[in-house]
Amino acid sequence: MEERFYIDCEDDKIREIASKMTDVSIVKVEQICERYGEADEDVRHYDAYVIVLPDKTCILKKTNERERFNYEHFLSNNTFAVPDFYGSIKDGDNIWILVENVTGCDLRDMTDEITLKAAESLYNIQNHFWGSSEQDGRFEIYLDRINRRADYVKNHKPELYDTYHLFVERQSTCPRTLSNGDLLQFNAIWTGEAVKIIDWGFGGIMPYSLDIARFLAHATENRATFPFYMTDTQKLLFLDTMYENLTQKPAREQFLRDINLALLNECVEFVEADEDEDGWYYEHALALAKKI
Repeated sequence: MEERFYIDCEDDKIREIASKMTDVSIVKVEQICERYGEADEDVRHYDAYVIVLPDKTCILKKTNERERFNYEHFLSNNTFAVPDFYGSIKDGDNIWILVENVTGCDLRDMTDEITLKAAESLYNIQNHFWGSSEQDGRFEIYLDRINRRADYVKNHKPELYDTYHLFVERQSTCPRTLSNGDLLQFNAIWTGEAVKIIDWGFGGIMPYSLDIARFLAHATENRATFPFYMTDTQKLLFLDTMYENLTQKPAREQFLRDINLALLNECVEFVEADEDEDGWYYEHALALAKKI
């Protein structure tokens, strides 16, 4: 299992960038790292740093233009359960953002309370941006990607093609809202009071079903895929809570169909990427295709 840890950072450049984004003195800078195994090459050093200030801690993160745009354009409203945004800076070709350091635990060990709070965080964002006509370019990138995935399915998994094609067709008419784009359980933090959704580098205005399906698709009772625990009962609780609290929504039958189609896409993504060593995703894709 991955283990996050921190190392002291003495890089003057990082301190210089951080200093430009805050008007108080910096107490300490630590680089965020994760260990995946025992070997040196199993340690990943991120372009992300904990910046300790006298009154709070922040995260300084090298990112892409999309995440900067999402924070500045969509998420700077503090009513959303996301990290507070303190600003951005461009250093040469690099974009850096400074955001709140959300402390707590990720959602790899689901409880009923966390399930309800995660749904609340997501439906508040979805309700606010539901039906957005914002032309941020994210949907077009996504549509091109799933069309290429459909070609893969047609050529390599033809038994799934007819159903996967239904998914692709639905995306153009499926209601859109602001989506995180990678809502896995380690991209959400339980603070003890709320679930805050982090890492918005893949976000934008996209079909509402995508975040819901990604949150559900890879969590299992035996941690069969990712190290995420979530019971089938909790998944139903999450779905029911989402549907009941969406102020605008399709009929329930269409809602469930949208989620199942998006779950199929999640499975096919891992089959296409050759990250399905034991066939778990392929088997679930077949079951979903039959269900749909």
